[in-house]
Amino acid sequence: MIKRIAAFLLIATGIVLALPSCKKTKQESGDLTRNYFPLTFGKSVTFEVDSIYYNDITCSQYRVKSQAKYVVTDTFTDRKNFTYRLSYILDVFTRPYEGALWKASGVIILNPTANGLSWTQNGVKYNKMVFPIEEGLTWKGNKDAPVNDSDYTYLKDWNYMYRDYRKSYNTGYVNFNNTVTVLENDESINYPAVDSGVAAMRTYSKAVYAYNVGLVYREITHTTYRAYNSECLNGYSVVMRAIDHN
Repeated sequence: MIKRIAAFLLIATGIVLALPSCKKTKQESGDLTRNYFPLTFGKSVTFEVDSIYYNDITCSQYRVKSQAKYVVTDTFTDRKNFTYRLSYILDVFTRPYEGALWKASGVIILNPTANGLSWTQNGVKYNKMVFPIEEGLTWKGNKDAPVNDSDYTYLKDWNYMYRDYRKSYNTGYVNFNNTVTVLENDESINYPAVDSGVAAMRTYSKAVYAYNVGLVYREITHTTYRAYNSECLNGYSVVMRAIDHN
């Protein structure tokens, strides 16, 4: 469970060894749909984060409110399959409330590919977007995740899909006129719990990207229910809403 929570919150413990870094001001591409996740030096988005954690041992839950900020801070070049590739560093900062000091809390590694964008967090690689964007386009976003590890088994066979391409989206704080939604997974067993004597599971995940901004909304819920532990959930639910960007 600790791995799952850390994975969503994008808290990575380190960066792969690389050649000397170099700052790049803007990603160059002829595909304008890549601008739904612009890789531009200094680009930042600030989020309100609302998290709920469930514990089926103590039959309890606790809620945490905080803020997070993602900032593209640098690039580096590493070698893979005898070729060099450019990667972007997305630093993560968090604070408990507005006005508190930001503290560095993690790193995301972004890798633009010929037809997509992957990011690595906590050692797990996700294929978050594919290009060019098309309404209804689907892909296996977690195909590189270590699903044989019991902590990540729930990521298996997620079928990402583009929805609401070029539509507006309001996070509750900011309205974005041009966005695309990625429904990453929507899966449930015995949910809502129609029979408390039967095990249940709920996994839901989606992300919203705004043109020339990047990620502006993120939601993921993964809870399980074991019938012998009546009315007690285990897992988490986290929602991130953009409140500011540059």
